[in-house]
Amino acid sequence: MTAFADLLSIQRACNTLNLDTALSRALVNTALPTIWFRHDDPVTDAALSVGVSKVGGEPDLPPGIIWPTRPALADPDGTAKRLRTSLTNGAGADETEPCVEFVIEHLAHETPMAFLAQVNLSVIAREPGFDPSLPDRGMLWAFNDPFADWYPTQSPSGGIALLWSDAGGLERRPTPQVVREAWQKGVSDYGSRMSEPWEADVKSEPLIPVSGWSISPRLSRHAYIDLADERFEMKEGGGDQLGGWEQPIQQRMHGNVELISMGKADSELAHAEGVLSAGERWRHVLTINAETYLWRLMPTWGDGAMFMFVDEKELEARRFDKAAGTSQFT
Repeated sequence: MTAFADLLSIQRACNTLNLDTALSRALVNTALPTIWFRHDDPVTDAALSVGVSKVGGEPDLPPGIIWPTRPALADPDGTAKRLRTSLTNGAGADETEPCVEFVIEHLAHETPMAFLAQVNLSVIAREPGFDPSLPDRGMLWAFNDPFADWYPTQSPSGGIALLWSDAGGLERRPTPQVVREAWQKGVSDYGSRMSEPWEADVKSEPLIPVSGWSISPRLSRHAYIDLADERFEMKEGGGDQLGGWEQPIQQRMHGNVELISMGKADSELAHAEGVLSAGERWRHVLTINAETYLWRLMPTWGDGAMFMFVDEKELEARRFDKAAGTSQFT
């Protein structure tokens, strides 16, 4: 992920790459301010004050916010059949079966999502890299479907949920029992049952903002080439990002997000010009890197990240509940 300290650094990078004048000008002119988050050391969640920006642990929500859920799957019976077939044909079935059956049990019902992160926008908005398209007050929360890795296709939201509110009265909300049981049964570790209860190790990583500038990956494949001398040195487990342009690990993703939002996640048309053009409406809001304490809740994401977007019109209306997400891996 390439991050720049200022617009001059972007111009120097373009010169280093010998990019043509038109592309260089476009990259500089379309650059957006962004916040990168460094992770502080994990701490017991109970030790953190309410409303602090963090990944992991449990969320601080106002009374009027309902914990987000994943809707019932459209084809729970077909999904259950595929999961059981995969279980029969795979190794270690005896160990994995309790987890698979637990997943199947919840396919036909709304199921609570797992908390990933929260950002105190009222505090972060004071940073020079704050993206002005985001609210400058309130809290932003991110959740994901902890069962998502077991399904053959993604949900229309890509298995994520974003919430925003500027209401007061924040209180730390305990994780729903279903999510705790899911972790205990190994949904995020290929079905390997955990040896300790959820309550034994609830920790968080405080987020420390670093302001910078981001360049669009939608203009050219050269736009996100790593330049070590132009990047912030992110500590292990870093790389989370608020606002600005998304920074892909692999290829451009706004076409994928457009298809996911249409319920066509399996389509191979993500790089078709029509899909890419339609996908320009999606604005990057938040990236959560998997190499954090979140291995508890981000299924098999040891080497990737989840990227979360909101349609630009919905973003203006502060309709974060319309978010969609996708993941990429190294």
